[in-house]
Amino acid sequence: MSYNSLLTYGDFIPLSITCNVNKLFEEVKDFSFQKYNPRKPHIKRNGLSITSLDGKLNGIDLDSIKEYNKENGTNYDELSFKEFTEVYHSSSEIQKIVKPFKEHIGRSHLLMLAKGGYFPPHRDLPVYVKEQNSLRILVPLMGCNPPDLYFMYEDKPLHFDHGRAYFLNTNKSHSLFSMRGSLMIVLNVKANEEVYKIIGDHFQTT
Repeated sequence: MSYNSLLTYGDFIPLSITCNVNKLFEEVKDFSFQKYNPRKPHIKRNGLSITSLDGKLNGIDLDSIKEYNKENGTNYDELSFKEFTEVYHSSSEIQKIVKPFKEHIGRSHLLMLAKGGYFPPHRDLPVYVKEQNSLRILVPLMGCNPPDLYFMYEDKPLHFDHGRAYFLNTNKSHSLFSMRGSLMIVLNVKANEEVYKIIGDHFQTT
């Protein structure tokens, strides 16, 4: 199966992978969120790393990887950040979400948007990239539906079940704007046949 074959099932696919949101919050409550993309301090976004380059927190995984590479002559991509942090090891609920994809995991984190936090319309696969090397799994945790958060996918707002994992084809235009504050998990996972099968085996059927 190819990535395009996976997309024949849809661009937005709910999965049977779930977590207990309240338990997860309790497990990570002592960790401090850090600025997400500190190059844009005016945008109210913070992250908490599930994986990083070396397993430590406060690393470059929450920075703009593209701009960091340009400044430092490096060639990191989403799959370079695969060492689990203390956040992962402290949360059985995060481990439950990650488990099906554990051998294929890349840059992953909790993402918090404060009131007024946003991502402008964008696509996660640049037009000059010919091969899909990673894909996106989202787990909305809190305040991720209208009117709290407008997650616009092309011209439509998405609606989520909090605590459920979703595959989302983020090659298409999407944007986010938080009206009241929101929290979600973002997993980047290697795009390969085994992962496509894992996603297929976890389609939500009810």
